Amino acid sequence: MAAEIHSLLQTLFLVSTSLSICFSIRNSIPNGFLKFLLVLPFFFLFLYIPLQFHTIHFQGPIGFFIGWLGSFKLLLFAFGRGPLCSAATSSSLPRFLAVGSLPIEIPDHKSPPHHSLLPPSAKLGFLILTILAINFKNHFHQNAVLLFYCLLIYFFLEFLIGTTAALAKKVLGVELLPYFNEPYLSDSLQDFWGRRWNLMTSRILRLAVYDPCRNLTVGIIGRRRASMVAVMATFGVSGLMHELIYFYMGRMAPTWEVSCFFVVHGVCVVAERAVKLGAGGRYRAPRAVRIGLTIGFVMGTGSWLFFPQCIRAKMDVRMLEEYAAMGAFLKDITVLFIDSISFLFK
Repeated sequence: MAAEIHSLLQTLFLVSTSLSICFSIRNSIPNGFLKFLLVLPFFFLFLYIPLQFHTIHFQGPIGFFIGWLGSFKLLLFAFGRGPLCSAATSSSLPRFLAVGSLPIEIPDHKSPPHHSLLPPSAKLGFLILTILAINFKNHFHQNAVLLFYCLLIYFFLEFLIGTTAALAKKVLGVELLPYFNEPYLSDSLQDFWGRRWNLMTSRILRLAVYDPCRNLTVGIIGRRRASMVAVMATFGVSGLMHELIYFYMGRMAPTWEVSCFFVVHGVCVVAERAVKLGAGGRYRAPRAVRIGLTIGFVMGTGSWLFFPQCIRAKMDVRMLEEYAAMGAFLKDITVLFIDSISFLFK
């Protein structure tokens, strides 16, 4: 635990220093290749930082916040795009640091408030219940265990990112764009990936991968095919970045199952769009049926390709071991504090 805290303090220093330098050159260096060269060392530094950690509760969030989102934000910043270049963010160093290191985005214009069907307390309760269920996974069918992993990923991200965003909102005093939009109500794969699940990542990938790929190919193969190629490229990059996150957390050679998961979904999104265009809005199933098919497909393919890597890396076992270690650490700190107080008043 002491080593992890040391690594965390070192990370705070490196990330804040890197972002402060980027903030200082935001207007003095023109957007483009020169700024890209200046930002490139920080990009590789952000990719390296998660390797300093050894506990899954640091490897996962730091890998996602800094290794993936932070590095992509820097690349977009070099070309005058993305969250770090918005007027609301680039006008203030504290906001620049927060947006560059956390999974948050400040809108330039006031957006309508987002209301969730499930309150944060309910999501925290479901997270705890899911962790307890995984702890007794030997008493459940394997398919039920894979379902628990699906729920764990969602509720853990909701709690982690929701808590982070709430603190940032309180400190910065600004409204933030929502990160999730009730993904369990998705009635199509396009709806799930584009408008409900992991919205910041979707926005980042659109700017960093989809738009450039589409712009490069539209004059060669036409608008519709260029859009399809861009969708596949976006899902392919997302798959590679998920492989990197798994490597951060497991230190295991990639099996490429996670990449296959995103390639399968990319193909299905392209096919779904083609069917919708061909049908012209006709022959739509009831919304409840569409929601069931969408969520069933996501969870089914996730159980097949996404979550086996979690099981092989024993992420659930490591999580429970780290909770126990954290409890013992807090107990030792409490005992030391009480002993110190007792000594002072003797």
